[in-house]
Amino acid sequence: MGSDKALLPFGSYKTLTQYQLQRVSPWFQGVHVSCKNRDKFDFDASFIEDAEGFDEFSPLVALYSILKKLQTSVAILSVDTPFVTKEIYEKLYKNLKDLDVIVAKSPFGSHQMCAIYKPSILPLLKKQILDDNHKIRELLKIVKTGYIEFDSDEAFMNLNKIQEYQKARLLV
Repeated sequence: MGSDKALLPFGSYKTLTQYQLQRVSPWFQGVHVSCKNRDKFDFDASFIEDAEGFDEFSPLVALYSILKKLQTSVAILSVDTPFVTKEIYEKLYKNLKDLDVIVAKSPFGSHQMCAIYKPSILPLLKKQILDDNHKIRELLKIVKTGYIEFDSDEAFMNLNKIQEYQKARLLV
């Protein structure tokens, strides 16, 4: 997109990150912002920085850092999907059961950053990172993963291009 999506203005908020924090905070006991380094943010929040020893920019490193710090099941949502609903997470949680991971899936495909992950995957997650395999889909093949189908792609709109960001700003 040419700039850090997490810092783009969104709705009445200075950043997309602040918008997401305010929106999802009522849904969960705790909401945290995963980041490589919190210094880029000029607001207060509960930040989880990447674990020491990992310099890669990788969603697996972020996930490892989150699970290692919290040691509990975590609902993950990428900052650039501002329309995912509480009901989606309720349905994911209700179906988590004995799985390690449960992932939302829509007609477009699976949404690994709209999912619930358990700390039981930490050893395999660390091995993936140390093996320099940073593909979440590869991790999901080796842990007990379930997928929950949703009928529409609307809630999973991802802001990867400037046109998508501009369209989303009109919807809030």
